[in-house]
Amino acid sequence: MFFENLDYYILGEVVTVIVSVLLLYNVFASFSPYERRHRLFMYACVGCFLSALFDIISVFTNTYYTQVNQTLSFLVSTLYYVFLLIVPVAMAGYSLELAYAYREKTHPLYPALWVIYCLYLVVLVVNIFTGIVFSTDAINGYQYGPCKNITYILAIFYMAIIELVTCTHKKNMATRMFLSMILYPVIALCVLAFQFFFPKVLLTGASSLAALLLAYMTIQSDMLEFDLVTGLMTQHKLEKHVQLKNNSGVLFVLSIDNIQTIQSNMEASDFNTMLLLLGRQFTKRFERRCYHIATNRFAAIADTKELVEKYAAELYKVIEDANQDTSAHKLPVPIECYSVAVEFAKGSKSFNNVMDIVNNLLTKAKRTSCKQLLFCDESVLLDLERKRIIFQILKRELTFESHQYQVWFQPIYSVKENKFVYMEALSRLNGTELGDISPAEFVQVAENKGLIEKLGMVAFEKICKFIADNRNLVNAVSVNFSVYQMTNPNIVDYVLKTIAKFGLNPNNIIMEITESIFIDNYEVVYKNMTELSQAGVKFYLDDFGTGYSNLANVVKLPFSTVKMDRSLVLAMEESAKNVVLFRNLVSTFKDAELEILVEGIETQNQNYLVTTAGADYIQGYLYSRPLPPEQCLELLKLRK
Repeated sequence: MFFENLDYYILGEVVTVIVSVLLLYNVFASFSPYERRHRLFMYACVGCFLSALFDIISVFTNTYYTQVNQTLSFLVSTLYYVFLLIVPVAMAGYSLELAYAYREKTHPLYPALWVIYCLYLVVLVVNIFTGIVFSTDAINGYQYGPCKNITYILAIFYMAIIELVTCTHKKNMATRMFLSMILYPVIALCVLAFQFFFPKVLLTGASSLAALLLAYMTIQSDMLEFDLVTGLMTQHKLEKHVQLKNNSGVLFVLSIDNIQTIQSNMEASDFNTMLLLLGRQFTKRFERRCYHIATNRFAAIADTKELVEKYAAELYKVIEDANQDTSAHKLPVPIECYSVAVEFAKGSKSFNNVMDIVNNLLTKAKRTSCKQLLFCDESVLLDLERKRIIFQILKRELTFESHQYQVWFQPIYSVKENKFVYMEALSRLNGTELGDISPAEFVQVAENKGLIEKLGMVAFEKICKFIADNRNLVNAVSVNFSVYQMTNPNIVDYVLKTIAKFGLNPNNIIMEITESIFIDNYEVVYKNMTELSQAGVKFYLDDFGTGYSNLANVVKLPFSTVKMDRSLVLAMEESAKNVVLFRNLVSTFKDAELEILVEGIETQNQNYLVTTAGADYIQGYLYSRPLPPEQCLELLKLRK
């Protein structure tokens, strides 16, 4: 029979080909080719498949050498040698990627790995003419050359690099990945040793496959259940733990409030080392029940509140020591963190409910600047229930016909014309089962629950209806537009169609935009603003002076008016120097042909300061509080 004449046992290589095909399919389906680490693992899988495949083919060509073209036989064996070393080279590179994650420049050892491999290819080219590795002919068939063990030697060399890099950079790797990379060369070398002493049993592909499978299973497990940076479990595992009916405990969450500032002031590798070390501090105390649920959030589960209090105090001490570190590796800025704890009973709460409580607690901790562990109490649960009811009210009342969701108006006074000329629209939620709900409260709920765009659309339609019904008194109304609305690709069509629907002109609408909108969305907001401005809609720059101010944006974008925040007015009352600065700022904007509106004016002294500084328009309680539509119209009639 055809197989009975074979002088080698190829079952191991056949299994390798089949399994490596399945492995390749899963790798291509789940790994990102844009990350070099993932590409290297793909190269290793491809090398494993092709080396095993050509090993099998070469067995047949070498067994039936008298019946096979010698050029074909030599080519197949050469390709086997070419692909055989791809696996250890790629995995050595993979170990470097793990050890030097997020390094800005390529580690010098990385190209050296491929240079050595290229020299190996040169040897194979030389082998064509010299037979120093192997040779084939029609008389003797396949024959080993004096350098027959070169692949074994180089494979051992690359395995040694993997071991060395892994051991010397253990601190940069999560525990599971460290163990996987340590065991990878051991498994591969054990199988290769068996192959060396029993050359008739072909296992070179199997040696690579066995080690690759170990690495793959670890990587896949970590991708799903473990965070590779910290070595802690992911939120998915935490969710499964909390939702198990027989589980109970106390969930502890630590949130680093200034994580972005720390990250922007550290090298990527140092930042990830910091996260890894913090993860180990959690593991040291909470053992296996530790989680990394967001870049800035670490979580753990303990059995009792007393244990959480104890471990939280220890972790705060660790962070305090790190903040006070004076060594060369100290943090660029001190860590600012908040911690909270929530007790959950067997099957009493869903994971989403628990996380809602956590988010509520963290917001409360940050708002009150509470630096100690904050436990869930009755007030938190009541606040959460209140927000749930507000959400239900919003879902019910965000309609054009609603009488509870209202739009009030605050008149804007013109210094030059000595009368009210415009007004600002302000949302109100009044007369609900919870009474009157402040905008600060229900707007936050709308943002958190995905209703902010709908709120803006309903308000805009109510405003347009108000203008249309009172054309003789109302010239224009300014409307606040959120980042969600301004980045909507359909915002231009929506605004213009709504204006036309109520028979208005675009110049009846003034859109107030806060400058923070441009931080991450400049291009799309610029495009939408330009199109609306060309149609006749005016724009105010809202809240100038609240922290993020870029004069280049003010000049470049189609604003007609800059709205000065109340904080600038309060600053003027503190010193004469601030008065000079405010006046210079007003002068600068006027030179750029922009008008000035100042909000928050409550006293005659503030009014004097802003009018003498050159303000064009004034808004504030001194002139009028926000009023319901009917009262606002009565005021306009009196002041007309």
